[in-house]
Amino acid sequence: MLDTSDKIILDECREKVDEKYVGFRPNGDSIKPVHVANGAMRIIYGKYSISLKIKRLALVCNAKGIVPKGNELHQVYEFLKTENRIDEGIDENSLESLRNVMQKILSADKGVYVVNGLKDTMLSYTAGSSYFLTNYSMYEDAGEFIGGVIKKWCPDLSNHIKSILSQRKDSISLLFSPVTDDSDEEMEDFQGGNRHDELPIFKNTHNKNMEWFLSGLRDSGTCLSKNFKTQSNPLMQLRLFNFFCIFQLMRYMTMLETFYCDEPIRPILLDFSGKTPSKSSVARASEISYIQMHKAINRFYAWAYAQWLKDDGRKKKDLLRCEAPDYKKSKGKNAKATNEELDTLWTLAKERIEDASLSDDDARLIFGETMYDMLALQATSHPVNYLRKLCTSSGILYPPDNLHPNKRFVLSQDVLETLIRSCVMPGEVISERDIRERFWKRFGIIIGGSQFELDKIRQSGMIMQVDEDALETNFDDFATALESMDFAEKLADGILQIRLGGLQ
Repeated sequence: MLDTSDKIILDECREKVDEKYVGFRPNGDSIKPVHVANGAMRIIYGKYSISLKIKRLALVCNAKGIVPKGNELHQVYEFLKTENRIDEGIDENSLESLRNVMQKILSADKGVYVVNGLKDTMLSYTAGSSYFLTNYSMYEDAGEFIGGVIKKWCPDLSNHIKSILSQRKDSISLLFSPVTDDSDEEMEDFQGGNRHDELPIFKNTHNKNMEWFLSGLRDSGTCLSKNFKTQSNPLMQLRLFNFFCIFQLMRYMTMLETFYCDEPIRPILLDFSGKTPSKSSVARASEISYIQMHKAINRFYAWAYAQWLKDDGRKKKDLLRCEAPDYKKSKGKNAKATNEELDTLWTLAKERIEDASLSDDDARLIFGETMYDMLALQATSHPVNYLRKLCTSSGILYPPDNLHPNKRFVLSQDVLETLIRSCVMPGEVISERDIRERFWKRFGIIIGGSQFELDKIRQSGMIMQVDEDALETNFDDFATALESMDFAEKLADGILQIRLGGLQ
């Protein structure tokens, strides 16, 4: 029988909560876009490479300049000669220069960490075909999660991405052609299942908020797939696909409270003002939009930890006599925050629930909030930092430096192109009203300037001090951005037309 006075281990609790309610672990301050790309594409392709030839050729040394055993220049040169994979006129010095270039290409997104034995656990290649799909690497679980969701609800997009990976005709794959072959002989079936399958919100077919999310995902994925089929550059398609994955991941994480607690949907207010929050009410409102979202993540985790306490059989009386949790089970692991700091937080929580009128559920929610606060103090990273890091490096949040923790939604041109291609079919011409409605239904985005968007702000419960004129100007700035990308044209009567493929 469970002894509910047993000390809580925060890291173990966090792992169980993420596994049961989230589907991946949004923890770690080194997450990069390439980690999402590799995880998603491995799930979609269903296989990973087991070949050592690419590793031997391209992985020259680690960050300290140490050459892995067996990968010395002379040994690689002899290997290529023996395998008849190098011309006789190429000497060792030329090969060394080429190998350095190859490593820089594969690590363009800084996701390659060369370790002894050339193991896959730290390799996330920047590349464009199945040759470069490795087995699971650190931080790739989020990519596997969203890749599985896209594979199920966006089959056209998933099949198109799989086709690109299979063709292996991009420039990077051609560079490595001397050590690769056009088959799946050196590929292994990936045994990882779809991470979303066992989550309660994906099993509940009547969750209206999840239905709204999946409907937007499905429509945007179908539209993006149609646009990809009109393009010829496979690397660009995979790049935009990765931005699509990351944006959908952000939506998912910020909607967890909406899914599980039936809270209002928090709109994403895009800022096109080009000004700082001190000089633009729209920029400030976009900043508030971001703050509202990370508060929603905090509230979700407080609820999830309260659910874990309930599943663990802990009632109010048990929590009052329970000692302050440890971060790790092993002693001496409370490194970031002192035991005194954790004890103080736990004692304050006990004081808050001593009120006799509080129910067990209310008491568990207070302790759930406290556990989340303790993890934020103790862990090297937590979900809000994780998401901020990923979205900042992807060109979704701004400013890009760590000196400004309060970000706002300012999109890079590549991300904006991804969203437009997810909302406008090839050859289609749509109006201002259409793009507003599609941005909302497919991504939860508002830009401003219409009653439709003002209603969405009010319905979300967001308090924003921004005037309607400023929001209208924000949409005008958005239109100007589309015109500069050749995605829109303003007619003589002032009507904006949005289309893809250039203007006639």
